[in-house]
Amino acid sequence: GSCRIGGIYTMAVSVQDLIKQKDKILAKKDEQFDLKTSIGTITVLKPSRALVTETLDLSDGNDAYLIVNATVSPNLKDKDLQTAYSCTEPTDIVYKLFDPGEVPAISRAIMKCAGYNVDIESKLHEDVKN
Repeated sequence: GSCRIGGIYTMAVSVQDLIKQKDKILAKKDEQFDLKTSIGTITVLKPSRALVTETLDLSDGNDAYLIVNATVSPNLKDKDLQTAYSCTEPTDIVYKLFDPGEVPAISRAIMKCAGYNVDIESKLHEDVKN
């Protein structure tokens, strides 16, 4: 049988394949992504499971929290930046820099980098008989 992810059909992955690809797979956890925003391109780190859990546990301001903690460039936690924009909370910078509707869109884009809300196609598994 085969499964299609990203439009390519492949045979099921084996344990040996996973062991051989360990370094490559683990390195993907630290991938960074560039997002085009109204203020220019920002670079974000693929959010860790812990960051996603913390974000989802918040009752309010979770989009801003995720953006502040996942963005590596520019450093949104920079003290001078925070002071220049008169921020009382570190997440205030998000609302001062980005358009209101852009905040949830950036947050969704960051989540997508970690595989959330990504469509994974499936196909009925068929045993190959010779």
